[in-house]
Amino acid sequence: MTIAHHQGPEQMKAELEDSERLQAISLELIKDGRPQAVYETILDGAAAIMRSQFASLQMLDADRGAAGELRLLSHRGFSDEAAQFWHWVSMDRASTCALALRTGRRVVVSDVETAAFMQGTADLAHYRQSGIRAVQTTPLHSRVGTLIGMLSTHWAHVHRPKERELRLLDVLARQAADLIEREKTETALRASEERLRTAVEVGGLGLWDWNVLTGEVHWSDEYFRMLGYGVDEVTPSYENWSARIHPDDRAETEALLQHAREARTEFVTEFRTLHPNGAVRWLHGRGRFFYDQGGQAIRMVGAMTDTTERRQWEDRQKALVAELQHRTRNLMAVVRAVAETTARRAKDLPDFSAHFRSRLSALARVQGLLSRLANQQRVTFDELLRAELAAVDADMGRVRLDGPSGVKLRSSTVQTLTMALHELANNAVKYGALGQAGAALSVRWHVEAGQDQKLWLHIDWHESGVRMPPATGAGEGIGHGRELIERALPYQLEARTSFALGPNGLRCTISMPVSELNMAR
Repeated sequence: MTIAHHQGPEQMKAELEDSERLQAISLELIKDGRPQAVYETILDGAAAIMRSQFASLQMLDADRGAAGELRLLSHRGFSDEAAQFWHWVSMDRASTCALALRTGRRVVVSDVETAAFMQGTADLAHYRQSGIRAVQTTPLHSRVGTLIGMLSTHWAHVHRPKERELRLLDVLARQAADLIEREKTETALRASEERLRTAVEVGGLGLWDWNVLTGEVHWSDEYFRMLGYGVDEVTPSYENWSARIHPDDRAETEALLQHAREARTEFVTEFRTLHPNGAVRWLHGRGRFFYDQGGQAIRMVGAMTDTTERRQWEDRQKALVAELQHRTRNLMAVVRAVAETTARRAKDLPDFSAHFRSRLSALARVQGLLSRLANQQRVTFDELLRAELAAVDADMGRVRLDGPSGVKLRSSTVQTLTMALHELANNAVKYGALGQAGAALSVRWHVEAGQDQKLWLHIDWHESGVRMPPATGAGEGIGHGRELIERALPYQLEARTSFALGPNGLRCTISMPVSELNMAR
């Protein structure tokens, strides 16, 4: 005897409504790009299918905690306190979702008051506080079987869901899993894009992507700026790129691009751009063509970096090397001249050694001054004068200095002028105003424009109160300094000089061109 079971009209109506609801949710997943809105749609569907008063959807964050934790995405019916309590759920908790996380299988608890694993726990207290008596949790798996979340429904009374309801819920769970998997993928993609964007910005990269077939080009914001355009000021194109290449570099750069395209080699170049405001910038580019099966170039992608600062640094380095070579040659010439003159006038080897060491020390001091100066800086006359007076330990109470501070000297004149000041100061200590009681030294200087439109520094070295020695006693000591001032300075520095030994001491004047940077004074 066969007993036929027929569905009643109400059950058929309920199943039809559930099927239509699942279909509507499927359409919602396709057309609605707002994850939160779709989460809520899924929960509405789950609560309707399961005839429950509560529902919740969770996503597994596998990187959180020791074994991953579930994060509450959306819920229906939870109190604020319960939602906060279950916002993160770890595997060691006493909820159905924690048990499902441990086992990977669906968990159904028809009465939380009789569930042994919940007794005496905070989870049971929050079930009670929320008015929840029965719970089921269904794990959500990705298409490759990875656990990615949980879909739970909750009832306010003791309840065990029907198998038909659970089968329908499994269909909805599949849709929920697809949604979560899609959202995780999109989140990871956005994070990856943000990392790339940050790297591009920090690295100062300008990117381009050129569809060779259509001529359509994409430029990054930085690439617009590198070419001197405002972002989206022009439509990216080959022509707008070429227009900003410096005229002297355009033909070569375009030829390199064409060669890379035809030879299927990497495009690597460095060229100048000329901006509307006249600014010239250096760019270094690297790109690659892509080809179809027929060998036709269809796409090119690449990146640019601004190398202007590097180029300027290289130019400065070249200038510094050239300046160093120039100074070294000059220094060697000065050392050779000092050695020859000192040797010619020395009485013996100890006399030569003493004078030569003293003069080398003066050269070393001025090299120290020159080496610590940056571009566009100059040694000033007053610091040079004070350095030489300090080197001979001059009694500054007997010295009067009168002149403007900060008079900049030409770098090419500093070494020779230093030697002259050294000889004057050294002889003043040995024979003149700085070595005799009651004597005094006055050094005055000023700057004025000459008839040749050059700036001239006028120096007046005047010693007074000196008891002059006989000519035979002073000649050997003063000879080198006098020769330097009367012969070397006019020849090397275009200076006008005078050197006179009066009855009360030496008077020496030096007039020489100085740096044009003093024009700004």
